[in-house]
Amino acid sequence: MDIKTLIFCNMIVCAFFVIAFFIYSSEQETFRGFKLWNLGTLMMMLGLLALILRGSKWVGCSIFMMNSLFILAAVIRLDAIQRFLVDKVLNKFLYGIPLIVGLACLFFYVVEDQIVIRTVISSTAYCIFSLWLSWSLIRHSPSENTSLYYAAAGIVAIRCLTVMIRAWFGQFSDWQGIFDVNIWSSFQLGIGLICEISQNVFFLMMNSKRAEANFIQAQSKLNASVTDLKKALSEVKRLQGILPICANCKNIRDEKGAWQGIEKYVHEHSDAEFSHGICPDCAKVLYPDVNFSI
Repeated sequence: MDIKTLIFCNMIVCAFFVIAFFIYSSEQETFRGFKLWNLGTLMMMLGLLALILRGSKWVGCSIFMMNSLFILAAVIRLDAIQRFLVDKVLNKFLYGIPLIVGLACLFFYVVEDQIVIRTVISSTAYCIFSLWLSWSLIRHSPSENTSLYYAAAGIVAIRCLTVMIRAWFGQFSDWQGIFDVNIWSSFQLGIGLICEISQNVFFLMMNSKRAEANFIQAQSKLNASVTDLKKALSEVKRLQGILPICANCKNIRDEKGAWQGIEKYVHEHSDAEFSHGICPDCAKVLYPDVNFSI
């Protein structure tokens, strides 16, 4: 398989994940950094597109766009992981590095055409951000999903390794153009294709695992609330139905057939308490000489 076909396959994979992540975010719960990660994948796709569309008239533009977009993708993905793992925003000054790298690569085309130097500059910057991302995955991996985060970190590290191998070993080969067929380019693009698929799948799994953990936690809280509510309801005492009451003494017959005073019955069958007083009619009968209206 030639180099251009491998690059095209990488671009198609990126395009697939951009669409898949967009659909997923519109249907499922996502967390901070998810959409930013997808933006990084989009930048990677556009960088590959700039590489594929390289023509004899627009080589300089392609070199600048390709290298800038690749580094921008790495910066955005690092920012996305920082937000996703620790809710921390990456320093905005780091977003200026892709522009610097793009201009440096353009210099080594316009002033002195050195593809090896351009590749070393771009690859080194890309690997710095990617290894930072890999370390963040290891450092902030949650205890319940450590293996998933370590595997994702390993995939990112492997991709960095292949990128650096291509950049540094290319110095010892007769490398004249980006589309020249050589073992290092084919190896790096092939591994890059596998890693691009893997790291996007791993990130999707990380989001799903967090959503699942949040659901379990919410379900646990709901179950606890339901248990507390049932307990509270079981302690509530209510008087309902027809109460048999003596027409003379006003005692009430309970469910066992025993007759109780109304105060005792109400106290045992509800949370009500009694405080004693005297109504005006009874006061006139019992204390006719006392004027209670004063």
